[in-house]
Amino acid sequence: MDAHLRVHLARKACTRCRSQKRRCDRATPACGLCQRLRQACHYEGRVISSPSSIPSSSPDAEISPETLSPGHVKDAIVKKLTSTPNDIFESYIQSIHPWFPIIAPQTSQGQLPKSWNEASLDYTLLALCISLLCTSPPPSSGDGTLSGLRSAYLQVKSWIAVIEGLEVTSLKIVQARTLVTLFEVAHGFYPAAYISIGTTVRAADALKVNAYLSPSSPATDESWREEAVLIGWAIRILDRFIAIHFGRHPSLTRSVAEGIHDLNKIPWPTGLEKDKRSPLWQLSRMYEASTLLDSIHNALHNPTSEQAFNVEEIGLLVETSHSLRTLLTKEVEDMDQIYSGGLGLCHTGLLLAYENGSKVQITDEQTLTCQSLATSSLHPLLTTITNTVYPFVSGTQAIELGRLPPFITFSVYKAASIVTERIWMETDSSEALRKLRVLRGFLKMVNARWSCCEYYLGLLNEDTAPRILKSIEGR
Repeated sequence: MDAHLRVHLARKACTRCRSQKRRCDRATPACGLCQRLRQACHYEGRVISSPSSIPSSSPDAEISPETLSPGHVKDAIVKKLTSTPNDIFESYIQSIHPWFPIIAPQTSQGQLPKSWNEASLDYTLLALCISLLCTSPPPSSGDGTLSGLRSAYLQVKSWIAVIEGLEVTSLKIVQARTLVTLFEVAHGFYPAAYISIGTTVRAADALKVNAYLSPSSPATDESWREEAVLIGWAIRILDRFIAIHFGRHPSLTRSVAEGIHDLNKIPWPTGLEKDKRSPLWQLSRMYEASTLLDSIHNALHNPTSEQAFNVEEIGLLVETSHSLRTLLTKEVEDMDQIYSGGLGLCHTGLLLAYENGSKVQITDEQTLTCQSLATSSLHPLLTTITNTVYPFVSGTQAIELGRLPPFITFSVYKAASIVTERIWMETDSSEALRKLRVLRGFLKMVNARWSCCEYYLGLLNEDTAPRILKSIEGR
């Protein structure tokens, strides 16, 4: 080892690797394992800083605090935009709108400024967030340096903080916050996503977006009301999805979500038909599925005083989830099921229910039946998820990564995690290994678009015995 390399290595393993008794490469400012899992890396008795880890361009570097104003902030953001308003919003329509239509088409297409000189501050911020989300991540360098995409993400977060400090708010800024939170979810930026969804919920609440999710909402500008409905759905989907990553805590929007999960009570934007092939319909189905997912999560982590595992409540939720899953499979063609965010959220909810049900402590005949049904139902669901992604992993069918909602990846990861945990219980270990190869192969493939897959693969590797990992990778 040469002297130059030795200078950049810590004397001891980082606290995370030491606590988990894992081999640490002692790289600074963060070891390889912590970089891969996007976790904070700490070395005992040492504070590590690296000038190269600080973005070269920041709001403070471009604008003097004494002259800071919305106009100055807008001009600085415009410098980061390399396309016209029409091109940026067209990229949204093509890549994000089909599965996450939070911006009404008539707004994004019919009211675009001709140039950035005519655009408002909130429009430029929203455009910057769209550009960020539409950009695919570069291949991981593994050297701990910031990629261009991550650097751009940090700049966007800086602008949002500056605009918040200037007390500028609007629906477009809430939309921009939502897209940034979606970006964090899609690329596995935790706990950043958990923090961002909290500020996004509060920003929406400050604009009284929640009031427009009620059929009896007060009259206002119709286009504003329509977008408020869409953004309200989107925030709840993200909030519920993020909540399942953080264990026992309920979603933030649970208290204001009562009574609006019924499709017949949803205040649909006027002039839009309930076309089951439309992006709006798909968003509403994701909203329904997320409501059930949230209810399952709450029932599992907030048991009653009488029962640690409420068999009857979970049973009803599983039955309802199955009904929605049946509807979704009828509405979506077989080859397009992989692109159904609603179906992915349904599968996630069922996996959570079955996984916990199979582990329930047997105390009476009811819990015995519950455990038996959960265990017997888990296997076919894992097989269904594996079979859904197999054509893409095997190369018999090409995948359109631009159409794939990042919510799908968690259901695949969860399935792989359960198979990994139960592999020692399987009578046919070769079939379990086949499932793992397919599920992990799908995550590796989708990582080219959503790098949360790298985060999930890191979690799977931590829970996989070395000999099993060796068998999966065929080494």
